[in-house]
Order: sequence, then C-alpha cells, then structure tokens
Amino acid sequence: MTLKITSLVENTRVGEHLACEHGLSLLMEWRDKIFLMDTGASDIFKENAEILRKDLTKVDYVILSHGHSDHSGGVRTLCDTTRRKFQLVANLQYFNKKFKREKEFLRYIGNDFNEEFLQIENVSTIFPLTDTFLLVDDVYILSGIPSVVDFEEEANDFVVLRAGQYGPDRFEDEQVMVFDLPTGLVLIAGCAHRGIVNICEAVKQRFPKPIQAIVGGLHLKDSEDARIEKTVNYLREEGIACLAIGHCTGERGLHFLEDAGLKPGSLSSGTVLEFEDS
Repeated sequence: MTLKITSLVENTRVGEHLACEHGLSLLMEWRDKIFLMDTGASDIFKENAEILRKDLTKVDYVILSHGHSDHSGGVRTLCDTTRRKFQLVANLQYFNKKFKREKEFLRYIGNDFNEEFLQIENVSTIFPLTDTFLLVDDVYILSGIPSVVDFEEEANDFVVLRAGQYGPDRFEDEQVMVFDLPTGLVLIAGCAHRGIVNICEAVKQRFPKPIQAIVGGLHLKDSEDARIEKTVNYLREEGIACLAIGHCTGERGLHFLEDAGLKPGSLSSGTVLEFEDS
C-alpha cells in the first residue's frame, strides 16, 4: 500500500487550472481510509478537489491543526458538500478565540464556526484526551508539544481569549498527524506554531522510529535569521529524507533550506506525494 498525500490548496499552485490562497488543506489516502488535514481559508479546496477528481464525500476523518481561519475557512463548505459523513478531530482548546495584534487593535483570525454549529449540523466530533492519540491503526494525533529549545520561544503578535482573559497565544490547541510506516514516520504539520524542532523532539520521545518526512508549514516567515538557521541546522542533522513544505514557511525559510542543501519539495496546490507502506 502507498500513503498518498494531495495538496488541495496552498499559497502557490502547480498549474493554471488550480487555484491558490493563503491557506492549507491536505488530503491523505492510506489503506482503506481518507483523511483531510485542514480546509484552507475558503471553498477553494473543494474546487481544486473537483478538478483533481478527489471525492470529498468519501473523507473519513477531518483533522483541524489549530484554530486559525486559513486552516478552517472551508469547514462549513465541507459540511454542506459531504452531508457530514466524516468525523472531525479537534483539540479540547480548539474553540478559544484567536486574534492578531495590529498596532493598537486586535484583529480576529479564528474560526467562523463554533461548537454549537457542529452540534446543530450533527457533526461527529472527536476530542482526543491523550497527547498521543491513536486515531486508527498506525495513524496518530499528537498534541501537548512541550517547549524544549529556547530559540523557538519567539515573541509574536498572536493573542488568544481563554476563560475570559486575553493573553499570548502559545498554541496549546495545535495538533499534528503522524503516520507510522515501516520505513519511518511521516509527520504532517499544519503550521508548526509550537516550533518544528519542538514537534520533532516530541515525536522522537514518543516513537522509536525516525522521521522520514515532514509535510506542511514551518511558520518561519516572520522569524529572525538566527532561528531559521538553527532550525535548518537541526533538520539537516536529523537527516530527514523528505521535506515537502510551504504555506507559512516563508521565502526566507525556503532559501535557508536550499542554501543548506536540503532541497525542500513543493507543497503547491495540486502537489502529490507518495510514501510506500512497506
């Protein structure tokens, strides 16, 4: 069997026939299950899925990486399209309100739906109660990523409203996927707000196998050069064979990776990745 990952939407595209936006949505087909990580910022993921001949009504699980609108903007469209046949997987803290500080005001950048919407729409929702949650055989949802490196503790403009209090967003709602293949682990990260090094270290602590691939965003677009350089050095030292990254990684991050000889692969709308399950 082959793990097949199709990028339904990303910031860039592989052909004029597909659309792109600042957002991310990845479709994963493996064994007898279909998984969707995030839905982009709008209904573009659905339009691209139709062009790519991917039937969203067959999706078994929808995993929401974190509560930003560029990853959840298509949830309402997905519900209308699929008649809610999927199971949605979200962190317990997913519905905390998200904002971005812009000079003297906060701009809302969170979801356009809430828990009540899911109840009204009769969406079956899974809230993992463990940091390493077995979704189906050899497919895990990871959360509770600890901070183990100081250079990923950057100041940022993200704010969260939790229990009536505004404060810095530490992205405690973030979750990533891990496919446990015989040849190694495939790590799927929506934005890696917790820091890709912190995430990789958590994966190493929880699994005996090495990471063979990282797919998703690394959120380095607003980072200082020092952090990007340390991140790139870490990924190089780990010897991860495949880096299919984009979205929030940023051009500077990609340039640093290229200069280090890591040759990051594309994640543009329409990109297809395959990993052998053998």
